[in-house]
Amino acid sequence: MFKDIITYELDDDVDEAYLLEIAGEIIESWMSKQPGFIQWDIHKDSIGEGYTDIVYWETREAAQEAEQQMGNIPNAADWFSCYKEGSIGSQNLQQLGSFK
Repeated sequence: MFKDIITYELDDDVDEAYLLEIAGEIIESWMSKQPGFIQWDIHKDSIGEGYTDIVYWETREAAQEAEQQMGNIPNAADWFSCYKEGSIGSQNLQQLGSFK
């Protein structure tokens, strides 16, 4: 499994309800149709200022292919307008093991 970890702050004019609404639209219209997509989790930090999304993919290649297709997202401008300019960071993780 491969994970994209995206950190960000919301733009000043965006609230969490709008973020979740737009995320739902992105899932329905685009992301769920991407080969290798598993799930997208949105988290808020304990002080409520920073957000972290974890997007799960079957493989690194599936994640990279989806990234190349991001220009085809029907309402990409609405999605990207949620993020405060300059606040986005990302990293990628390859899962080695999982224990319960």
